[in-house]
Amino acid sequence: MPCFVGRFLWLVLCGPIVALSPCLSQSAVRGLVVSDSLLRAHVYNLAADSLQGRRTGTIGQRRAAAYCQRALRANHLVPIFKLDSARTSYRQTFPIVFTNVATFGNLPGNGIRQAQTTYRQAELADGPLSRQDSSRALFGINLGGLLPGLDLKREIIVVSAHYDHIGASGGLIYHGADDNASGTAAVLGVAAVFDSLARAGLRSRRTVLFVLFSGEEDGLLGSAYFVAHPPASLTQFVGALNADMVGRVDKAHKRTPDYCYVLTDANGGSLKKTLEQVNAQTVQLILNQGGYNTVEDPEQSFYRSDQYNFARLGIPVLFFTNGSHSDYHRATDTAKRIRYDVLQKRATLLFQTVWALANPTP
Repeated sequence: MPCFVGRFLWLVLCGPIVALSPCLSQSAVRGLVVSDSLLRAHVYNLAADSLQGRRTGTIGQRRAAAYCQRALRANHLVPIFKLDSARTSYRQTFPIVFTNVATFGNLPGNGIRQAQTTYRQAELADGPLSRQDSSRALFGINLGGLLPGLDLKREIIVVSAHYDHIGASGGLIYHGADDNASGTAAVLGVAAVFDSLARAGLRSRRTVLFVLFSGEEDGLLGSAYFVAHPPASLTQFVGALNADMVGRVDKAHKRTPDYCYVLTDANGGSLKKTLEQVNAQTVQLILNQGGYNTVEDPEQSFYRSDQYNFARLGIPVLFFTNGSHSDYHRATDTAKRIRYDVLQKRATLLFQTVWALANPTP
C-alpha cells in the first residue's frame, strides 16, 4: 500500500507555521488553514486500490484502520479506549453479524409471490461466546485519540468522520474518495493543526476527541457502538461535529463551489451560531443554500450519518457535507475527482469551528 504519511503528516499551513510560538495569540489562529497537500495525501491513500473500498470487516478496512491509527499517533493524540486497568488503545473493536435478506413481492396481475432481490443486513452483535459464534461475526474498528484541554478539560468536543465504504464487487472497486475519505482527511487535517498548535504552546480549554468510525455504511453501527460504550461519560460531551462527504460540488453549486451544508437540530442552535460567526471571519463559505436542511430534506441526510447517534441522545451536533452527486456509491468516486481547493476550505471551517467551541469566552 502506498504511504505518504511520513512525507506529508507535518502540517503545511498557509503562512509561517514554522514561526508558531508559545505566545501565539488566540486571534492569530483565525489565519490558519488546513494543509491542502495533507488532505490530498490522505484522500489518495484512503481511496487507493489496495484498500479495496474499505468495506467493514474486510482486509481493506483493516488496512485503512492501520493507516488512520498511524496518523492519530503521529499527531500525538492520547489513545482513549481501555484495554485493561493499565493499558489504552486507539482502537475500539465491535462485532457485527451480517444476514442476507430476501425481499418478496407480488407479480403484477397474478398475485404470485416472487423473490425480488437480496440485501445484506447488518447489526451489532453481542461478543462471541463460542468458536462457532466467532466464525459468523465480522469486526468493525473505531479509532480515537484525544488532545486534553486545560481548565475545561472535563468538557469534550467530538470531531468525527467514518472511514469505511462499500467495498468491491463485480470486478469494480468502490473507492469512496468523497464518501468518506474526504471527511476522514478533514478530521485528520484538523487534528494536525491542533497538534502543531499544542507543540507551539497553544492548547484549547476544552478537550477535543477525534474519532473515526467504521460500520457507517451498514447502518451507523460504529457510532452506535461508540455511544453505547463511550470512553468517557456522555454527560461530558458538549458537542459533536461530523464530516461526511466534503470533497465535491453538487449540481446546485456548479457555479458557486465555495459552499457547505452544515445541518443541525433543535439542540444545535448555539453551535450553529458559533459556526456562522467563524465562517464570516474566515473562509466565508455559502452555508445551507440549495435544498438541504434537517427537516425538509427528502433524502433525510441528517439521519443517515454518524452525528445522528449523538443527536438522538440530546448532544448538540453539526453535520458538514457537500450533498449528493452523480458519483455517489459508484466506482467513479475517485481521488482525482475531489475538489481539493473546496475540501481545504471546508476542512478549515471545521477546524476554526472546533477551535472556537473548544475555547469558549470566559
